[in-house]
Amino acid sequence: MTSSDLHICPTHKSRMFQRFNSTLWYCPSCENSKKSVKVDTLHTSTKIGAKKGGKSGKTKTPRQRAMDNADMWFSRYIRFKDSEKKMFNLFVARCYTCGVIHDIKLLDAGHYVNREHKTVRFNEDNAKPQCTYCNRYRSGKHLEFGIKLTKEIGADKVDELKQLSLFPGEDNELFYREQAKIYREKFNQLVKEKGGNPWTK
Repeated sequence: MTSSDLHICPTHKSRMFQRFNSTLWYCPSCENSKKSVKVDTLHTSTKIGAKKGGKSGKTKTPRQRAMDNADMWFSRYIRFKDSEKKMFNLFVARCYTCGVIHDIKLLDAGHYVNREHKTVRFNEDNAKPQCTYCNRYRSGKHLEFGIKLTKEIGADKVDELKQLSLFPGEDNELFYREQAKIYREKFNQLVKEKGGNPWTK
């Protein structure tokens, strides 16, 4: 065997190259194969993670699922309550902070005091229909929200919301199940009163 044979990849039969400042030689084809394997493995694990419950691959706890369900029914009720029917099951409402009219399914239930404060998360005085632009990209337009809310419910009630938010609230599965039940029933009552359900085709 000659010295030149030592620099031919036995797998790909292609020329090998010496690494910088090293006595080691490598084959570009072998290197590419290793990278491909890594990418494929990462891609597969990402898919598996998504199936298990999102980007992190973690499944939600019963408490988290109950909270999501309660949030959904509360949000639907808040948007539906201040809406008007246009045709068929199309209900529209005005964004609380910018005044633009939207299909209520395209609106959010915006909170004046952040909903992370559990004591006011499901407080009807604290939530109003908001367009996604105001709610998500303009931090809820907090100043405009507060000015309008103060005119609507009074400064004393706004202060009560702020004081209430300072206390720890309930944060368990049973509490969220109860909230979901309350607002599902309120929503269904509105369906009867308004003569249609926006979330049915």
